[in-house]
Amino acid sequence: MLDMSNTITREEFASAVASTIASTHHLYREVDRLITGLRDRLAEEPNSLAFLAGVFGKAGRDQTRRIIRNEYGALFSPAIGEDDEGDEDEDEIEDEGDEPEEELDHKPLKGIPAQIGANQPLLAVRIVMYDPQMRDSFEPQVQYAVMNHWTVANKSWDAKEVFIVRKSLLKRIPRALGGSNLTRGSKLTTKATVKSNVGAKRTDGRQLCCVLPAGVETFPLYNLDTPEALEHLGAKMKLMWSSDLQTEN
Repeated sequence: MLDMSNTITREEFASAVASTIASTHHLYREVDRLITGLRDRLAEEPNSLAFLAGVFGKAGRDQTRRIIRNEYGALFSPAIGEDDEGDEDEDEIEDEGDEPEEELDHKPLKGIPAQIGANQPLLAVRIVMYDPQMRDSFEPQVQYAVMNHWTVANKSWDAKEVFIVRKSLLKRIPRALGGSNLTRGSKLTTKATVKSNVGAKRTDGRQLCCVLPAGVETFPLYNLDTPEALEHLGAKMKLMWSSDLQTEN
């Protein structure tokens, strides 16, 4: 235990702890509001998009359990009737990110695994709060990109293929937007691994890959200070999505 007797009083220490906890609660509320606001705007017609369940974890009902994260991610897919949002109301599951898949089995998400078709477009959103590599120069931001043309590792693309991914690993997909030099048409390798892939050779690996037809766009979090700004961001995401659909057609 550090000796703080000469640098801080008991009252100052107690105040600092209380302020930190209050700030953490405020952070969770604001992130929840941001992703909920985007969800509502992306759900509007035309080209309605819905949450891909299992990716974004809400703060949860337990106010005593908080996990501070450097970033938050979400995936959106075309809305097709009622989507399964049951997992989104569960407390957020601790995820060590780059740990081996087997170490994440201690508390799996409910429901059947997700299926991603090789030609299925997804909208990935990454909310980056902090970058330990750029502590003083980094600005919190929202990154987003359309992902399409899915494949596994070095395997050639097959439009008819369907990849099965555990829901607990889906959150690794938007994290991949943190890579460098991601421009229009870039191929992106994620750390999400497929659960089963009939016909894949052992040497192919199991990491899910995709193409970014429009590259990656960023929006400063600081500028999201009004409902109009959030509306503008949602419109930009919809524009990127519709542009990709027109290109595919």
